[in-house]
Amino acid sequence: PCRLGVDQVVRLGATTIELLDRVSSGRDAAAIGARQADPRATSIDLVAAAVQGARPRLPVAGNGTVTIVFSDIEGSTARAVELGDDAWMNVLHIHNSIMRRQVERHGGMEVKSQGDGFMLAFSSARAAIDAMVEAQRALSAWAASNPSSAVRVRIGIHTGEAIRRQDDFHGRHVVIAARVAGQATGGEILVSSLVREIVETRGDLRFGEERDVSLKGLTGSWRVSPLIWAS
Repeated sequence: PCRLGVDQVVRLGATTIELLDRVSSGRDAAAIGARQADPRATSIDLVAAAVQGARPRLPVAGNGTVTIVFSDIEGSTARAVELGDDAWMNVLHIHNSIMRRQVERHGGMEVKSQGDGFMLAFSSARAAIDAMVEAQRALSAWAASNPSSAVRVRIGIHTGEAIRRQDDFHGRHVVIAARVAGQATGGEILVSSLVREIVETRGDLRFGEERDVSLKGLTGSWRVSPLIWAS
């Protein structure tokens, strides 16, 4: 299969965002529907629902592999109420700035954001790992200096075939990435078994104990691993 270069991923992302904007009412309806169907739906769930709801047909031929990242702030609704509107908006601004800075530095792209949740794409699993490690470290450093406003971000990463002629295959790997993120706890970077297999060969990353989990809407048991990112 043909693997995507960074420039191809960026072009894909721009096209995807443009197409999503054209059907924004459908996308927003999907996210609203997800919230109504399950009031406990997180920002990760809403981003995944929005992408699935739009179902854009991508004008790209051939196959490619891309690493998908989902993230959100743990307990964001309760934290927003606790902090109040002004303080919460400041926290969101800092959180979003840190995330976007690291995505840009490591050649990724922001596919979509919804509240405190992000869907991101990278041309390699290692680039995604490096970006999210730096993001967690920056967020941790900021929290240490601002304990009253501290938040904990959970991140999930999965690699798969992202460009296919069949939209369902593309959608399936987006869902896997979102569900992996849904299994993460605040402050954790959780990766699928494939991502771990890809990145651990260099021997410079440390992982916690593997665990087998069930992913909502997907059959079978899935193995995931927490990345130890603290320096």
